[in-house]
Amino acid sequence: MAVAVTRRLRWWLTGAVGVGAMTAVAVWFGVAAASGKVNWVNTGFEVVADNEVDVRFDLHRDPDRPVRCVIEAQDEQHFVVGRTTTRVAAASRSPSRHVATVRTAAPAVTGYVDTCEYLDAQP
Repeated sequence: MAVAVTRRLRWWLTGAVGVGAMTAVAVWFGVAAASGKVNWVNTGFEVVADNEVDVRFDLHRDPDRPVRCVIEAQDEQHFVVGRTTTRVAAASRSPSRHVATVRTAAPAVTGYVDTCEYLDAQP
């Protein structure tokens, strides 16, 4: 009976160590993938006119580096009807809130940040 308990305990310990190691690897990859990158949160939009949308967003980034963001507007069929690139200068703090205006070729129903990157990023 003692041998069966020991074997069972060994498998439980092996499984726990394995799960712990895989969790550590997953956390490591997640942190490595997010560090040094610009992150943004779309906080809203307002259709100002048939040919204009204001998009609000927050940037989480290194505040000492300028950023370039591509902002898009879409119509009811999810076609892109407007796109603009906006430059966000270095700031004193992060996160920071911004508003970008997108001129559209047709009436839009939504606006959002498509991508953001540091201006000094290597291609």
